[in-house]
Amino acid sequence: MPLRLSHVDVLRSVRRDVAESAETGAPPLGHLAGLHRVPTQDGSYALAFDLERPLMAGGPGLLEIAMLTDLALGGAIRNQVGRALPMPTISMTLQLAPGRASQVAAADSECTGRLDRTATARSQLKTAAGEIVGDAQGVFALPAMPYDGPERAMPWDCLPGDDAADTGGGAADDLTSWTPGTTDAALVDRIAEHASRTPRCAWGTAHVEQQLTSNGENITLTPTEPMANRLGHVQGGALFTAAVLAAARRGEFPVDSLVTGTIEFIDAVGLDDQILTQVSVLRASGRSLFASVLVDQGERRCCHVTTVFRRDYAIS
Repeated sequence: MPLRLSHVDVLRSVRRDVAESAETGAPPLGHLAGLHRVPTQDGSYALAFDLERPLMAGGPGLLEIAMLTDLALGGAIRNQVGRALPMPTISMTLQLAPGRASQVAAADSECTGRLDRTATARSQLKTAAGEIVGDAQGVFALPAMPYDGPERAMPWDCLPGDDAADTGGGAADDLTSWTPGTTDAALVDRIAEHASRTPRCAWGTAHVEQQLTSNGENITLTPTEPMANRLGHVQGGALFTAAVLAAARRGEFPVDSLVTGTIEFIDAVGLDDQILTQVSVLRASGRSLFASVLVDQGERRCCHVTTVFRRDYAIS
């Protein structure tokens, strides 16, 4: 995994990804992480990182894993019911082998059930060598059928060379931004700086960490445009990451000791206001931490996250 890329290489890569994100409407962090679909023998829906991308220097962090999982679970359902259909996530559960999260390279998913306007999916999280290091489940809301709203497939929902892929990708090298008519050259510089040293995790996770501030016993997240999903709301992976980081800080546990995390999406979260996390420690010992996190924006309750952390050894 290259860690010391030239500024020119980073500039070219990030310009392409940012331009393609603006053109396809897909989440910026998904393009920057090089998400792409890979073929499987059983026809399941598998999504993988491009670990050579500048943003991924340091290996996937919690945000990248949560984003990969959410998009892979949803992709497995879209692959059955319609690639261009909007499907908000209702809830998602991640289960990770302690200390192995940074090795996640792909998520292999399948739709497990559909009933009326609700669908479920399951995913196995795998290393580049195919070893299973985690598991995930998701519940998604389906639109009323027949659907007559806007349709736009995710750029990674189709296999390479699939004629059905009509996502508007293939943008040129011009540096566009998340909002038409603006530029964000500072983003290129930040990712270039990140990739030029030896980071401990990918840029997206590090960026969420940098946007967190302590507020007494609670943690506040200041959202930024790179955290947006295609609807202009804060991406679920960023909310999950902020909640888990807040729980880990409160319980004084390392983030990579997370073994189970569940997020329930209650209301959409905008980019225009701070996000408050309220952590309740349910039980803590030298080896284990159980914590619940409420995520609010203004007067609105937006998410509920439950977490379980487990160390490899007991702390005396």
